[in-house]
Amino acid sequence: MYLLNVSYSKNPAQVEAHIKSHGEWVGRYLKEGVFLFAGPKKSGLGGVIAVQSMEKEQLLQILAEDSYVQADVADYQILDFDCKATQAKLEALKLA
Repeated sequence: MYLLNVSYSKNPAQVEAHIKSHGEWVGRYLKEGVFLFAGPKKSGLGGVIAVQSMEKEQLLQILAEDSYVQADVADYQILDFDCKATQAKLEALKLA
């Protein structure tokens, strides 16, 4: 599983033009089940996305489709981890 820490690398005014297309990209992968959850940081300067396990090359291909990456307005910190413990209602994450 991956946890993506998305941080704006440009000022929010430069990011604004790409918010709609970024949201559509996130929505597509949520609907497909690739992304498990996503949301903005309370600071308003990026967000967090949880991604099911896959080969890192596949993840990098998906990230290359993001308008934030294409416009070079955000950086992605990729944390690769194994989910070993959850609350009962989140058991499915251990398999993701």
